[in-house]
Amino acid sequence: MFFQIRLFFISIFLLINTLIILQFLVDNNAYKILEMKRYISTIKTLEELHRKPDVSNDEINERIAVFDMKLADISFEELLKSDYKKIKIDKDAPIDIYILNDVKYVHFNPNEDFRKIPPPPIIPLQNQRLDEFGESIFFKLRPKPFEILLIDELNEKDFKYFWLVVLFSIDILLLWFFMFIEKKLKPLISLKKDMKNLSNGNLQISTKTDGKDEISQVAKEFDVALKQLKELRDSRNLFLRNIMHEFKTPITKGRLITDIYEDSERKFILIRVFQRLEYLLSEFAKIEELTSGKITLDKRKYYVVDLIEQAFDILLLEEDVIEVEYSHELKIEVDFELFSIALKNLIDNAIKYKTEQKPKIIINENSIQIINKGKELSKDIKEYFKPFNHDYETATSGLGLGLYISNNIIKIHKFELNYIYEDGYHSFFIKII
Repeated sequence: MFFQIRLFFISIFLLINTLIILQFLVDNNAYKILEMKRYISTIKTLEELHRKPDVSNDEINERIAVFDMKLADISFEELLKSDYKKIKIDKDAPIDIYILNDVKYVHFNPNEDFRKIPPPPIIPLQNQRLDEFGESIFFKLRPKPFEILLIDELNEKDFKYFWLVVLFSIDILLLWFFMFIEKKLKPLISLKKDMKNLSNGNLQISTKTDGKDEISQVAKEFDVALKQLKELRDSRNLFLRNIMHEFKTPITKGRLITDIYEDSERKFILIRVFQRLEYLLSEFAKIEELTSGKITLDKRKYYVVDLIEQAFDILLLEEDVIEVEYSHELKIEVDFELFSIALKNLIDNAIKYKTEQKPKIIINENSIQIINKGKELSKDIKEYFKPFNHDYETATSGLGLGLYISNNIIKIHKFELNYIYEDGYHSFFIKII
């Protein structure tokens, strides 16, 4: 989640910064245009003042102050002798711009084409005709072009500093907002990790937080639920240990008493019964590990025939109860005890719910198939793979855990348990992947 949030904020950051830079470039261009208009207006004002006799420097500075301009404190010749920097502008413009000691000097040198202010009216001389002078009167009355050096008091850096401050402020705001969002979502990310650990069976986690927002409240409630799960797990483990201990004690005593009997068929039957009870306890412990997710597989290569024989021994079955066919001596890598339990449950169901004929086990090159004739299931097979389903395993014949346990054992071995019903026959087959 943090990756998507960071990517989003980086995109927003780049977009906003790009827009601000583009706006700065547009405004900078507009600033240059307005600057040139300001200089032109200053030229026109100076030309008007140039026609007037005896205009003081103070009056000139007062008139051009509205354009943020003033007379320079050095002459143009002195400027040229110093270490200045000239700024390039339009070659047809009647001005030159120089930078000296961070001061912007504007040199006006207007040409005749630029002087668009109409000349003052021509006043005829007394007792003389105008045509005697011709156009020479115009040149005498029109002021000559002038040169002047001014200082531009409007600092362009202020304009650039403004956009720099805007850019910096927005970036700081975005960074603060990102850190705020990240801080708010941090408990949620931590909660997600804890929930993932919980799904893997790890209860040694804590989601306690000091926050008071909604996410923190959810984390606190999750922590409370986690503590309750720990208590339930501890009580279950204590119960299982006690009940298995209580079962083992009479079984052990029964086996000891059986050993006292003389060899007979009854003794043999009792020994097998107690062996089956011991195996059931061991199976019970294995199933508990399987359902709690703490199982560790002891996988080795075994022939499927040997696994089926082990399932028969657990069920105390005679070999003539079910048919076994195989065209290939299939050998698979499994946990012997666990996989025998899975086969035992499937075989047990096939025997219990057959309507006629013997169930059949077929071993192929890449599958184990268990077939029995019986009534069609009332629900989808996925419903019977759920725990405590009594539609298939009734209360008198089981807890409804057989298919659930078999399916889970087959899954953790990376195999597949499939089912089809065709022509009145149930067919469970384990696909060896």
